[in-house]
Amino acid sequence: MSQSPVFVINPKSHKVNTSGSILAQLAVDYGDIPIVYFDGAPPLSESLSPLLREGRDTLYVEGGDGTVLAALSTCFAERFNGLPLPQMAILPGGSTNLAHEVLGLNALDPDSLRHRLGKQTDQSDEATVETHTALLVETSETTTPYVGFLLSTGSLARLMLYTQTNLHGKTRGAVSIARAILQLLIFPNSTRYVDGKPVMRGGEFTELTENHGSVTTEQSFTMFSTFRKLSLGLSPFWARGEAPIGVTSAAWPIHHLRWGIAKAVLTGGGQFLERHGLTSDGCSEMVFRTDGPVILDGEELPMPADQTYKVSVSPSLEFIR
Repeated sequence: MSQSPVFVINPKSHKVNTSGSILAQLAVDYGDIPIVYFDGAPPLSESLSPLLREGRDTLYVEGGDGTVLAALSTCFAERFNGLPLPQMAILPGGSTNLAHEVLGLNALDPDSLRHRLGKQTDQSDEATVETHTALLVETSETTTPYVGFLLSTGSLARLMLYTQTNLHGKTRGAVSIARAILQLLIFPNSTRYVDGKPVMRGGEFTELTENHGSVTTEQSFTMFSTFRKLSLGLSPFWARGEAPIGVTSAAWPIHHLRWGIAKAVLTGGGQFLERHGLTSDGCSEMVFRTDGPVILDGEELPMPADQTYKVSVSPSLEFIR
């Protein structure tokens, strides 16, 4: 089926900034494909939404996970206005590219992409498309959901922010994540957040349910994802079953913190982490309240006044591979 694409490029994302944009190279040969440049401000919706309303139905997104988050969130905002969700093709362009690792384009050289774009008008040779769901994250202060793949709270969110602030200047992506984990192994209590307190610490996490009221625990972190595996080969959702969302929480204090971190990295995660105070489960949605930071795909979400978030699962999305 013929498609009508648009290129979304983040010129400030790490790989695009240092190596150049593949999509920008291709655009020279495809003058009828509009380009949207997005670097975080103004909101992507200002430039992308009008194109979606004109009938553009395929997004080629070149940037990191935060750029994919902005693109998906814009698409869902337009879905509330009655537009269908477009197909998406993800190219790695940022410091973290988890979405590309799982769902991105497999061939990224310009010739392969030219061939891929050429398939748009050839119904006998359509692109390979994979379906997957994402997380929908809502608060009392949002009109449409944030849409992404990995949500983290508490200490894990602080670790991601610490990595972005203190380590991304020296290394990037999985390397900087590995450096942060190594630093925690060596200095778990002296690795400090911007407030001067340890990155790894406890905080309030309250799960709110309609039938059972609320349950408050002191946790180090909780993480949610529709993915089964994350970067560095981590598989932290060992008891998810067939639920659309995997949920893993760590009680505070984490028993034998160094050993727990080392085992998670060396083995990828698993049920043995329960002896360190971690629990794994699955759900289709959850409403929770937390007093710590919340990160979705590397981007810190605004804290609503009631500190309450709802996490649910999206309809199936289509990704060109």
